[in-house]
Amino acid sequence: MASGPAKRSAAKGGVIASDHPHIEALVNGDGHIMIGVIKPVRNAAVAYDGRQAVAMLRYRANEPLTSILKRLDAAIAIAQTSGERVDEWNQPGAKQT
Repeated sequence: MASGPAKRSAAKGGVIASDHPHIEALVNGDGHIMIGVIKPVRNAAVAYDGRQAVAMLRYRANEPLTSILKRLDAAIAIAQTSGERVDEWNQPGAKQT
C-alpha cells in the first residue's frame, strides 16, 4: 500500500488542472473560460462565473499557455477577493488586438 500524495500526470502541454485551483473551481461550478479570439480582442483570455465575466485579460501572441492560465487563475482569485472584475480590455489606450 503506497503512502504519500498521489502522483499527478500532466495533460498535453504540461498543464495540470490543480495547478490552477481558481480556474478548476470556476469550471466545476457554473463558469467557464475562453482563450483565443473573442472579438474584438484577438489574444483574449476570459473567465466567466455563470453570471458575469470576472476576468478579461489580453496576452502576447507568443505567451505560453501555461503563463496565460497562471495569470487567469490569479485574476480570478483577485476578482473573487475584491469583488471587482479584472479588466485588461477596457484600459485607456488599449488596442483591440
